Amino acid sequence: MNMINKIHFIIDKNIKNQSFKRSIFNKYKKISPVKSKVIVVIGGDGFMLQTLKKFQKFNKPFYGMNKGTFGFLMNKFDLKNLNKNIIKSKQTLVSPLSMITMTKNNTKKKAIAIK
Repeated sequence: MNMINKIHFIIDKNIKNQSFKRSIFNKYKKISPVKSKVIVVIGGDGFMLQTLKKFQKFNKPFYGMNKGTFGFLMNKFDLKNLNKNIIKSKQTLVSPLSMITMTKNNTKKKAIAIK
């Protein structure tokens, strides 16, 4: 079975109990997003969307684990089977929409939306 050994973790700071962080970083080395093979996002749907926008520039696959309220976009939180779950996961392509506008004061504003 393939092993994914270069994982960059992004964890929502708003999660009240973050005791799981210790077990993550005991098992996995801290890897930068640039050197990672996958970015694992731990939080809720809103945090996943924020992370997709912020980290899209690295052109890496994302794997989300729910530690939020609903988690419609996320997978079940499971650290024991993380590698197996990432390998078995179904890839979905997300296309960000980019919008550039001009304000009344001729200031250019750029926004990205995930569809």
